[in-house]
Amino acid sequence: MSIFWVSILVGIVAGYLAKRVRGEGPYGLPGDLVVGALGALLAGWIFPGVAGLNVGSIVVASVGAVVLLWGLRVLTRNPMTPETAGKLKFGVWALIGGAISATIVGFAWGGWATAGTTRQRAEDAVLATRAAICVAQFMKDPSHQARLKELADTSSWERATYIEKGGWDRMPGEERASYTVSRACADGLEVLVKK
Repeated sequence: MSIFWVSILVGIVAGYLAKRVRGEGPYGLPGDLVVGALGALLAGWIFPGVAGLNVGSIVVASVGAVVLLWGLRVLTRNPMTPETAGKLKFGVWALIGGAISATIVGFAWGGWATAGTTRQRAEDAVLATRAAICVAQFMKDPSHQARLKELADTSSWERATYIEKGGWDRMPGEERASYTVSRACADGLEVLVKK
């Protein structure tokens, strides 16, 4: 179970316990449960060092849920005037709009990336590095000029197999490299073949 679901579960329990201890809040039991879950998630976001399914994460989530529930009840203890409710509604919409704007700017121009994008960029960088090492190993071969001519005479779809047979695509300690490294190496050598 991930820390996200632990926070949600702890927040729901804290919302239920707050209802039992202090009575129902201004939005009823469903409101208490949702506010408790949001408080737990907020606390987990503020204190990210306490991660995993452990006592520390449960305590942080519980404290966050209780604090948010308490704050909401303090704010709504006295009945709100329509003017205050309008200002609060306007403020909440402004907060949501600001969060959306910050997210758009962050991903579009701020350099933010999702985990999947970061992983793909890292894999592409490793592939490019391995292909460069493969090209360097090919060029270290004493008969690399003759090999380049053989590579030029080989059809483009068989060049990766030619690289695999020569063993230039393997890194030290590897028995066999992947086809993607051989293909990238063949593409890199194609520039030298055309010279």
